[in-house]
Amino acid sequence: MNATYSDLNEEERIDITVEFVSRRVLDSGGNRVCRLLVEDDTGSRFAIFVTPDKGFLGGLRTGGKYTFTGLLGSAPSGPVSRGTPDCPACGGPLRRGVVADAVDTAITDAVSPLGVEQLFAIIDEQTTVSRAERRTDVVDDWQPMNVGGKSESAVTAPDYVCSDCGRTLDSRELHENQGEIVDSVANESPAAAPSRAAPETVGLATGGAKDVENFRENIANGYTPQPESISTEGLFYDYYFETGERTESDALFAPRYAAAARENPLTGETDQFLSVGLDSTLALEDFQRPQLDIVTVLDVSGSMNSQFDSYYYDEHGRERETESGSETKLEAATEALCALTERLRDDDRLGVVLYNHRAHVAKPLRDVGSTDMDAIRGHIRDIAAGGSTNLADGFEAAVDMLVEDAETGEPGYEEDVERRVVFMTDMMPNTGTTDESSLTQLFEDATTTGIHTTFVGMGIGANAEFADTLSGIRGANHYFVQSGEEFEQRLGDEFGYMVTPLVYDLELELVGEGHEIAAVHGSPSADKSSGQLMQVETLFPSAKEDGEARGGVVLVEVEQVGAEPEMELVASWTERDGSEHDETVTVELPTEPGEYDHTGIRKAIALARYAGELRDWTGDVHERANGSSGVDDWLLPDQRSKHERESIPLVVPAAYAERFSSLRDYLHEEMDALDDSTLQQELNLLETLCQKQPERPFEVTE
Repeated sequence: MNATYSDLNEEERIDITVEFVSRRVLDSGGNRVCRLLVEDDTGSRFAIFVTPDKGFLGGLRTGGKYTFTGLLGSAPSGPVSRGTPDCPACGGPLRRGVVADAVDTAITDAVSPLGVEQLFAIIDEQTTVSRAERRTDVVDDWQPMNVGGKSESAVTAPDYVCSDCGRTLDSRELHENQGEIVDSVANESPAAAPSRAAPETVGLATGGAKDVENFRENIANGYTPQPESISTEGLFYDYYFETGERTESDALFAPRYAAAARENPLTGETDQFLSVGLDSTLALEDFQRPQLDIVTVLDVSGSMNSQFDSYYYDEHGRERETESGSETKLEAATEALCALTERLRDDDRLGVVLYNHRAHVAKPLRDVGSTDMDAIRGHIRDIAAGGSTNLADGFEAAVDMLVEDAETGEPGYEEDVERRVVFMTDMMPNTGTTDESSLTQLFEDATTTGIHTTFVGMGIGANAEFADTLSGIRGANHYFVQSGEEFEQRLGDEFGYMVTPLVYDLELELVGEGHEIAAVHGSPSADKSSGQLMQVETLFPSAKEDGEARGGVVLVEVEQVGAEPEMELVASWTERDGSEHDETVTVELPTEPGEYDHTGIRKAIALARYAGELRDWTGDVHERANGSSGVDDWLLPDQRSKHERESIPLVVPAAYAERFSSLRDYLHEEMDALDDSTLQQELNLLETLCQKQPERPFEVTE
């Protein structure tokens, strides 16, 4: 019987066969130490540290099975022991020694900063690593893609050659070097919401954005984020919300309602709010994600070779050169894709499409159980990038695969199977269909056949505006990935939630003429809500803690135009099984500022104001950077697409610094009133912006 992690100890070496998950290289006192993450046959994941003399074991492939012979175990170094004498040589405090101390102090130095608290393994000079025997009853159906689209022996003439220096350029590069735009940009990074234990029922959250990490990472790297990267639903998903008293219901979706009134700090008037708490009656133990037919669509265009933590184009529209050793968007995407494949079950079916200026079916749709997934993950890690970006072709190839069964030509799905396309891209189409309305229609048409889409934005320069538009479609959601390792952790927490829409077409209608909807916060369909009707395309399951649902709220700003404070609402929705539901409720809106039915609506109001202020700032900076008088409608050959974003350095005009200071004080008061320290990350971000004073009056060079 194969040994498992539970057999690892500090007494003796063991032989163990595990699946390789990921690798990380660490600097440790001038040495480079490799940390491997592996998983044993029981599903237990643990770390293995490799001594510097063994190198990085670069031949390991994600998903591959390997046998480690003579693996050591070591506890992490503990705190200083009380009552022990000081070091006789230097007088310093002493701690308990561990196996790692005897093997190589570089291991000890590398482990401590990571906060490792459990037993880990060590590969030293006596440990051997070998590939475990491969299964013979599975298929490697990978079909390689020639990135250039021609035979490898073909030679293509350059578009231009300099007669003096001999430099060659293609048309696109030439025209990009002729244009020039100047301005500023910004952003900062905060931590993702901590994982939380779920209570007795599953929470719910809207589709659309599932984070604001792109916004945070832009600020951290000195760029002004795109306004759409701070969507309110993405920000809400960073937090847990009280949803209100549980109601009796036979439906899966159990909306709850709360009201509040708050003084508007700008007008001095009283604003009234209604929150729709998003909760379910579905017991956590009864939740199961459906069987999946999933096609991953990987962008392998040239821009994916650029650095993950910088823009493909600088503020002058010039391509940036990738620094040696930096992680590229393609490297992060392939790691994320490998991680995703590890979450699939044997009865799920997986297909893979690669696309640049053309689409290529790299892996036909096939059940995971009969596929050599180790080989597939190896092929994924070997993918190269080049060419332009035809996003529409990539999507159409995926839809064709899901609609038609490859062998019979008959529809290849069952009603209880979730058919989903997972796009991994920087969202910068520049050839084929590129206009937003046509692309949106393409994705919307797919939903009529039950095909939904998840967008995974790669890199801080990913087009947040385009992602925001597409993820408002029925059954869609989107995530921004900051590293393959981070996305892998997220998949472990919520993969089942990501691919399982539960509620569709939620509408909230105000009955009578006494109230109107002034604004909606926390829904990607907010722009479809006006007058007396609120619409939300999709609700996905979400985690809960202490009865609070992650992202579990939609906030409605209400304007009272009649005399009566009572408001009658009619809510209607359709659930995953096709059943339709509606209910009528009456809510009384408070008229005195400072009245909140519960903490959930108060937190939502504070975060909505925060997101709105930051969108105003980023929108203003981007508008000034791109502003000009009149329209230049001259079209150059190979001109860069409007989806390809230039960077804008981090700029905070003085007027906004003052507003951010006021917002920081307000948010601090709300954090204290709510007794919610998780809001501290927003205060830290505001502090960064308040300290970023402009060196000169804000202006844009045309």
